[in-house]
Amino acid sequence: MAEVNRVINVEARTWPGSGDGRCNEDSARIDLESGCGVLVDGATGLSKSHLTEMASDAAWYAQTLVKETLSELADQGQAIGAALLAAGTRVARAYMSLPGAERAERIDYPNGSLAAVRWNADRLELASLGDASSVVVMKGGAHIVLHDSTLDALDKINYERMFRHAKEHGKSMREARKALNDRFVEHRLLMNERDGYWAVDVTCRGYGHEWRLEVPRSQVQCVVMCSDGFAAAVDMGVVANLAELVDVVMAGDGERLGGELRSAELEDKECWRVHRSKTSDDATYAAVWF
Repeated sequence: MAEVNRVINVEARTWPGSGDGRCNEDSARIDLESGCGVLVDGATGLSKSHLTEMASDAAWYAQTLVKETLSELADQGQAIGAALLAAGTRVARAYMSLPGAERAERIDYPNGSLAAVRWNADRLELASLGDASSVVVMKGGAHIVLHDSTLDALDKINYERMFRHAKEHGKSMREARKALNDRFVEHRLLMNERDGYWAVDVTCRGYGHEWRLEVPRSQVQCVVMCSDGFAAAVDMGVVANLAELVDVVMAGDGERLGGELRSAELEDKECWRVHRSKTSDDATYAAVWF
């Protein structure tokens, strides 16, 4: 392997979330030949519109966006922001060409969060759009975290509403989620609006608002990207913070951490201790050691 792309190890793991017949709407790939990696956490439109041939439109969106983003990032001469936009635009056009897409409303569109890494002999670049997390561990031990918590804060508002509704009406959290669906629609309509949050979707309006980081390649020890479903190990008390989560993955214990996360979620399967909309979400991480 050429020096530009030399790595010690790569690893990617994923666990599907809870729910009968649920498909995994996360996707992640690392391409050593081109020196880049992408993780996308897909989310289904709240109307449950289904236009693609895959199990869900969000799964199609995540897998297609990963593929196209890797293709664009492979051109090391192209700015990372331009690469993300080009890939997102191509996927959006593919979706909007599907039968029925012309009748879809914004709430129908698949969307999600994206984390991307690209490296060469001189530099390592990261970009994050949405609530996916990326952590760079420098050789001196410092952890640099890229994570936009805007959507987290909006979600927590609704989770607390769910909890209050469930207690007041003697309902389960799942029943409360259905009863408060309009609140979730209200927040979803804030996606890619200036008073809301930025994400990837087929409008492509979030591109240009991604968080970016560039560091000298020679100073990097490891990069870990993860979906919010894997970062939930922090909320569930399995690890104290994202830095500790990454340290566990770096130590080769990512599989164990995923198992401990699922165990903690099952112990609180009714979501009373840690308020959330479902027992477990799709959980994925991708790591590169240099």
